[in-house]
Amino acid sequence: MANIVTGCRILGSILLLFIPAFSSWFHILYLVCGITDMIDGTIARKTNTVSAFGARLDTVADFLL
Repeated sequence: MANIVTGCRILGSILLLFIPAFSSWFHILYLVCGITDMIDGTIARKTNTVSAFGARLDTVADFLL
């Protein structure tokens, strides 16, 4: 589940490239991506599904955002 949230953040980061900067949609999507950054680690710890792949995927998502 946490990896799915991280994958959504990666997709959202890519979508930010195609939305006009500083528009309302840009701010909303950026906020959603930031919230998923906080949520994915919490989900992984609460469900005891922390993995090395998930940690690397989260690092890639952070870099893209």
